[in-house]
Amino acid sequence: MHKTLTLMMIVAGMLSSTGAQAIAINVDGGLADWGLHQTGQASDWTPDSGLVPNTSQYTVEDQTGGAEVRLFPGWGGQAYDAEALYVSKDSNYLYLALITGLSPSTPNSGGSYGPGDFAIDFGQNGSFEFGIQTTGADAGKVYKITAWDYGLWDVNGNYSPANPDHLHPTSIQTGSEVGTGSLVYTDTPLTNMGVYTGDNHYVIEAAIPLSAFDGYSGKFDVHWTMNCANDWIKADPDLTVPEPGTLALLPLGLIGLAALRRGKTA
Repeated sequence: MHKTLTLMMIVAGMLSSTGAQAIAINVDGGLADWGLHQTGQASDWTPDSGLVPNTSQYTVEDQTGGAEVRLFPGWGGQAYDAEALYVSKDSNYLYLALITGLSPSTPNSGGSYGPGDFAIDFGQNGSFEFGIQTTGADAGKVYKITAWDYGLWDVNGNYSPANPDHLHPTSIQTGSEVGTGSLVYTDTPLTNMGVYTGDNHYVIEAAIPLSAFDGYSGKFDVHWTMNCANDWIKADPDLTVPEPGTLALLPLGLIGLAALRRGKTA
């Protein structure tokens, strides 16, 4: 009985540490799954605490204004605002929800800058080893990064395209494909979210298999900006991706538990 209980505790601990309970996120660009609302109140931005229990798992930076409003480091007002980023995880997937004023159809030429890609930084040291494509036919694909593109601003927030801030990667330049997730970037704007009720909001929602990050584990950051990096947003979730071999041990633990129970009842 003692051995059975011990093994049950070990398996339960493994399940808990890897976030084994599946999360009910439907990747459709809707925000109800995340507990977010459109009621014209500041509380609209606060997610469901069951899905996003830690304030470190989300960042809200809602701003508004015309085209000449500064967003830091750049300008552009609502059309370039990076407004909120939410991160969650279960034992199989990393879930992301980003809200921005940037339409997916924003041109990337002639002084206009289109959307960037998600950047994942294991070790939280500015290395950004993985990127998730957000637009085009490859949206949802995960890449092990060889090189990033960067924006228009230096580390001091000065316009300096030749010397950009490498802590804010914009789009994947080169890399090797390592996995594919589900990703939706809505092209119909939401309104009446937060206190700036007339602003247009677009949603990027994704579910990315943790297997894409094979060989990497521990804490990570999630970052997003547009191709000019006029505004950027990052979450430092209090989450970890498990060691690659951890999930493989779960079936063995369950088999062992079943064997002990059979031995006890024989």
